[in-house]
Amino acid sequence: MCFSWQKVPCLDMERRYKLPSVFKIKHQLDTREHMDRAVYLYLLYSMWAVTAVQGNCPAGCQCDKLNQVQCRGQNITDVPSSFPHKTNYIYIANTSISILKPGDFDSCATTLKNVNISYSGVTEILDGTFNKTQNLTALSLRGSKLTGLPGKLFWNLKGLQRLLLDRNNITALSQETFQGLSELRSLDLSRNALTTIPESSFDDLVNLEQLSLYQNRIKHLPAKLFYGLRKLQELYLSRNCLSVLPGGIFSQLVALSKLSLFRNCLERLSVGVFGPMPLQELWLYDNRLTHLDDDVFQNLTQLRLLVLSRNQINSTSVHAFRGLTALEELSLHTNRLVSLQEGTFSGLTSLVKVSLQHNRLRSLPGKLLHGLPGLRRLDLHNNSLPNLPQELLASLERADQVLLRQNPWQCDQDIIPLRNWLHRHPSKVQNFIEVVCHSPESLSGTSLADFHRQPAPALQGLGEDIDVIIVALACTLIITILLGIIFFWRKKEKKASKLPDRDSDNPVQME
Repeated sequence: MCFSWQKVPCLDMERRYKLPSVFKIKHQLDTREHMDRAVYLYLLYSMWAVTAVQGNCPAGCQCDKLNQVQCRGQNITDVPSSFPHKTNYIYIANTSISILKPGDFDSCATTLKNVNISYSGVTEILDGTFNKTQNLTALSLRGSKLTGLPGKLFWNLKGLQRLLLDRNNITALSQETFQGLSELRSLDLSRNALTTIPESSFDDLVNLEQLSLYQNRIKHLPAKLFYGLRKLQELYLSRNCLSVLPGGIFSQLVALSKLSLFRNCLERLSVGVFGPMPLQELWLYDNRLTHLDDDVFQNLTQLRLLVLSRNQINSTSVHAFRGLTALEELSLHTNRLVSLQEGTFSGLTSLVKVSLQHNRLRSLPGKLLHGLPGLRRLDLHNNSLPNLPQELLASLERADQVLLRQNPWQCDQDIIPLRNWLHRHPSKVQNFIEVVCHSPESLSGTSLADFHRQPAPALQGLGEDIDVIIVALACTLIITILLGIIFFWRKKEKKASKLPDRDSDNPVQME
């Protein structure tokens, strides 16, 4: 034991036996006491804060998370009269609130960042409702029954970044509706009843990145509607009633990477309608396109996916796909194509997958797939192909999957290249056993790979009538021979009747 008057010897003892210093122990005790006191004060403050928040929580709402309020239930008919003054997020859903009005959010207007009022049957929002919530960054009014919006409803929301108005019954927009929303990044107007949109509606949305207008009733788009959206990356226009796209309508969308136009009434795509843009995907299925002009997609040099299926396309110009050097997948299935020209896919060096099923193709040029080193999948099933040329089959050596069933394969001399190719590459053909002969009738249903009959060159093309012709020729030959025999005997008998009677010329016999 060390005493205070033995300070030096005590220190020596501590060093010698490595005993804990008295001063260190005292310091540790003091530190622990301070920590315990700090933890106690923190817990006390937290409990006080939570209690204070819950104490002001409106009826029918939950304020269990600091600064967040959630209100649910059909018994809620009005926005609660007051919220905790530091609330930054309000979520109101599945209520019976029909009108939003000025003053609804006054109790927390300065701290409010996010308001989500969804599926609550709101039919009307009065002008000035959001005048004091100037710090809002996100506002959702989706799934309500709104038919229109006051022209100046969002004017004070200069910092708003996300606005969701989908699943309503909005029929029209004012040119002033989105005025001043220069910080907006995402705008969703899908699943409404819009028929037209004023030309300058989006002029102030200079930072917009995503715009959803799908599933409305839009029949016409102004040519300059999207001119100010130079940062737009995604545009959804599918499920509308568009029959034509004005020239240059997308020319200013220099950042656009995804565009959907499926399920409209488009009948034609004019050259230049797709301006230079880094588009990755273009969805055009379920329209009424009948023809593709030269260079209609030439500006889409970064396009990877082009979907043109389920249209009425009966022909394509030879350079319709020129410029699509990055294209990996092309879908043309379920159209009315009868033929394709040699060079249609020329220059598409990145192409991996081509879908041509459910068309009316009767023939394919031998060099159709030349210059496509990356082609891995070709779908030709359900067409009208009688055979495939040797040159085209040679282009499929690197393919992994080729679909050929449901074609009227004609098992004659011209089918031999395909038969031999099937023998060499059975693993490439999906449903190999279903690739069967359609004609002649005698071979109908026979697996193409099992076809061995090779008609003589002189009889090629005779098809189902060849057996009848052979029988007819045999009968003709037999009849000819019989007639020849009959003619020969009759001639011999006639000659014999003209010779003199040898017995009458004999004098001895006369006597």
